[in-house]
Amino acid sequence: GATAMSKKADKATIKATLCAQGIDFSEDFHALPSSQVELLVEASKACGYRKPSSASGSTARYFFQHLAKQK
Repeated sequence: GATAMSKKADKATIKATLCAQGIDFSEDFHALPSSQVELLVEASKACGYRKPSSASGSTARYFFQHLAKQK
């Protein structure tokens, strides 16, 4: 289905959208169901997020941690 996220959406909006979809940023990333990980992947693409080149984890995990730090 179509998402409400526009290209280069701001991270506060994306975080709020993901929270509304049930993602709890106070949880451990590894506790998330795969459906929520998929939402993170889509959201990271939507805002053009790139994980650090030195990153060993998944883009979804880095994006989750990135958003978890957002106020």
